[in-house]
Amino acid sequence: MLEELRAAYPDSDIRILGVNEAGYESGNSRLAAAASIPALQDTVSENVTDAWAVTYRDVVLVDENGQRVEAYNLTQYSLGVSSNYATLKAKLEALLAEDP
Repeated sequence: MLEELRAAYPDSDIRILGVNEAGYESGNSRLAAAASIPALQDTVSENVTDAWAVTYRDVVLVDENGQRVEAYNLTQYSLGVSSNYATLKAKLEALLAEDP
């Protein structure tokens, strides 16, 4: 999906990152080996997971100012279902269209 969006919006600075919840650092080496996207580690002091009200497997859409817009949960809406894939892609495209 990232490649599709970059091709459609070549002037955008779209990025997709994973964020690992604080307290689950022991899995970082496995995450790094398996992930196809960069991953960041949340900390107790930053507490992005709570600040953004993240649920496990949420894709959190963030605007150009780093503000949470909404979340799309991949457990509830598997990207293996084409309509779910299209919905998430459309949400990202809407954000890209708003980006100055």
